[in-house]
Amino acid sequence: MKTIAVHTNKLLPYSETFIKNHIEGLITFESIVIGSEREQCGLSLNVKKNFIIKEQRFGKLLDVVHKIGIAVPSLCDFLIKNNTNLIHSHFGQNGYSSVGLAKALAIPHVTTFHGFDISIDELDFRKIGLSHYLFRKNIKRLQKNGDLFIAVSDFIKRKLLEKGFDEKRVVTNYLGIDTQYFKPKPSVLRDKTVICIARHVPYKGHHYLISAFKKVNQFDSSICLKIVGTGPETEQLRLLAEEAAINVYFTGRLSVEQVKLELNKAKVYCQPSVRLGNGHEEALALTIVEAQAMGVPAVVFDSGGMPEAIEVNKSGFVVEEKNDDELAQKIITLFSDKELWSNFSQHARAQVELRHDIVKQTEKLEGIYIQLIRDRK
Repeated sequence: MKTIAVHTNKLLPYSETFIKNHIEGLITFESIVIGSEREQCGLSLNVKKNFIIKEQRFGKLLDVVHKIGIAVPSLCDFLIKNNTNLIHSHFGQNGYSSVGLAKALAIPHVTTFHGFDISIDELDFRKIGLSHYLFRKNIKRLQKNGDLFIAVSDFIKRKLLEKGFDEKRVVTNYLGIDTQYFKPKPSVLRDKTVICIARHVPYKGHHYLISAFKKVNQFDSSICLKIVGTGPETEQLRLLAEEAAINVYFTGRLSVEQVKLELNKAKVYCQPSVRLGNGHEEALALTIVEAQAMGVPAVVFDSGGMPEAIEVNKSGFVVEEKNDDELAQKIITLFSDKELWSNFSQHARAQVELRHDIVKQTEKLEGIYIQLIRDRK
C-alpha cells in the first residue's frame, strides 16, 4: 500500500471529525499523521505512526521553523523512512507550512480548504493567528508550489479562484459522512423538535434562530428547539432564549451516538449560518448532511456552502440570510404539511447517499492521489 501523510496543526479537536474520518477512512492507501501538537482531551485516532513536532527535541523551535515553511530535517527523515508518496494538508495555513517539505522530498502536495482559511478578508495576525497571517500574506508561494487544491464545497472553490488559484488545479470534493452509520430507524417516533447542532460562535447565527422561534412557538407552543453544542456565546444565547420565552433546551456537547439519537427523533434541522463582517462564511456544515442522512428536512440560510448540503425545495428550504421571519415560516410549513415533510424526508436521505457518502467521496479522493503520484513519476 502507498503511504499518505495527513498534515494538520493539532491532533485532533472535536470539531475536526472530518480529519479523523479522512485519516481512518482511506481504503487503498495507508495514512501516517504529522502535526504540531496534541489536543488535550481531543479525538482519538486509529493510526499506526505519527510525528508530533513539539514532542521532538527543541520541538518549539522546530515548530516555528515548520510554520514559516522551512522543511524540518527530522520530519523529512520520518517521511522518507515511511516511504511517503504524498502529503495532504488540511487548511490553507498548514498547506503553506508543508508545501516546502513536499518539494524537498519531490512528492506531490495537496491542500484541502475548509472555509475560514480562505474566506476571511481581514488580515490581522492578532485575530487570525500568525501562521494563517503568514500564509495569506505569502499566498502565492502555495499557489505556485502546490500540486492540487481541494475545496470542500463549490462556494470554497469560487473563493479560491477569486484569490488567484489556478482553476486547473482546484477541484471540489465533498467531505462525506458514513451513511450506513447515519441511518434512521423507522421505529423511532419523531418529536415535535427543531434541532441545531453547532459550536456557539458568531457565524453560526444562533440568535436568528432564537428570534425566529418566537414566531414558531406562537404557531405551536409545543414545538421544542434543541440547541446542541457549546462555545463562547453559550451564556448569551441562554439569556436571549430566556428573554424570548421560547420552548428551548440546551443539551451541551453530545457524543456522536447521542447526536445520531437526537437526529432520529427530530422533525426539522436548522442551520442559520451567516456571513461575518470580516468576510468569513461557512463552507458546508456536515451536521446538515448528517441530519439529511437521518431523514430530517433542513432549513438553512443562503450563506456560504449551506445550500449545497440539501436538494433545494426537495429535501429542505434555503431562505434569505438573516431573515428570521422567512426562517420561521419555512419551519412552520414543514410542521404543517405532513405529506410535504414525508417527501422531503425521503429526498433528504436519497441525495446524501448520492452526493455525500464518505465511501464514494474517498474513492474519488484516492483517484486524485493515484493520478498525482503517476504524474509526478
